[in-house]
Amino acid sequence: TAMSTPAAIPRVSLTWLLLAQSLVLVPLWWHVPLWLLGLWLGCTLWRVQVFRMRARYPGRLIKVALMLAVAAGVYLSSGTWVGLEATAALLVAAFLLKLLEMQTARDARVVIFLGLFCLAVAYLFDASLGWALYSVLPLLALLAALIGLQQTSLIARPMATLKLAGSLMLQALPLMLLLFVFFPRLEPLWSLPLPAPGQGVT
Repeated sequence: TAMSTPAAIPRVSLTWLLLAQSLVLVPLWWHVPLWLLGLWLGCTLWRVQVFRMRARYPGRLIKVALMLAVAAGVYLSSGTWVGLEATAALLVAAFLLKLLEMQTARDARVVIFLGLFCLAVAYLFDASLGWALYSVLPLLALLAALIGLQQTSLIARPMATLKLAGSLMLQALPLMLLLFVFFPRLEPLWSLPLPAPGQGVT
């Protein structure tokens, strides 16, 4: 069962992870092909059925076929695999497909880190204050999912993991403000065709 092995993914962590994924992807739907929405729904339902022991994990052949289909779909939608929107689409697809092979806590951590990376990529499309405030929600859910992976007394208490995630974010707030005010704005290490000016200003 999901609780019998230390490396397994607890239910509370999977719940927060699925919620976090939906929250992370909200601002990206305006910049990636809409057919990825169907992929997200399919992967989510499949993973829930696997957790309920009503479906099996996909075999290697199915995973390879999905990867090739996604790569072809991104190319047909964008006309390239290079560029900000095409790269974001491939990243979102990897974030979704990883759900189907997520069997252990280590796999879940990879998905969580992908979620954090997608959260950062969304700032390339929108760096407004509204998005900054909204991004607190998926960040909280991702932290709660990460906390839920630990085999502690919080493993069966979803709200307790969320409360601890909020506490950790509040503790990091002074450091974040310090870095925002005093850290120098550096030129980018590489150039991308951004939809808006990428130079950071205070």
